[in-house]
Amino acid sequence: MKIEELGGWPSVISAAISLAVGLVAWLGWRTSVGARRDQAAAEERRRHREMRPVLEVGLDLRFGDDAGVLIVKLMGPREVERYDWIRLEVRDDGKNRTPRGEVTVEAIRKQVWGPFRLRPGTDEADREGRAARQKGLTITDSCLFTVERSTPPGWYGGGEVEWRKDYAGKPIRLRIEVGLGERSWVELVEVPTPRPVSRQARFVD
Repeated sequence: MKIEELGGWPSVISAAISLAVGLVAWLGWRTSVGARRDQAAAEERRRHREMRPVLEVGLDLRFGDDAGVLIVKLMGPREVERYDWIRLEVRDDGKNRTPRGEVTVEAIRKQVWGPFRLRPGTDEADREGRAARQKGLTITDSCLFTVERSTPPGWYGGGEVEWRKDYAGKPIRLRIEVGLGERSWVELVEVPTPRPVSRQARFVD
């Protein structure tokens, strides 16, 4: 076969080679971009771990057994001098409760199911005593949250006496979130139901 008989095939082959070279280059660029993105994400996760606040939590009941102060102290890390805000939420006992009759889902949600609640209207706490948010937390400083014994809802059988029996010796379960800029960190904490002395909290995995 003569060269003339090939017609436009050399041009087609040349175009195919160029396309293949371009595709390889594009795949290389895309891989490079993906690698840089993965590296940046890994670095962000590392920084997030390093900046995680180290908290010490205790409950002081030195003035009686019905009310006290939750103390959240920032112990570290040393490279972060100050966080923007802290939010503390009292978590329920984890039991499933089914609405029935006058007991609605909303009523169950509003009730604090545990031995203590935040004192409503004090230290930025909401009306149910469920959560409170305060501004600013500086290294070695503490945020104080006033707590009081929780009370049973109207439909609870046994009243106050049975309510206290049910929660005798049960821990106060907390969710603590600390924020800095667009970052935030969450700790789940259980504080043993204390006697009228300060008690150290333990963190839950």
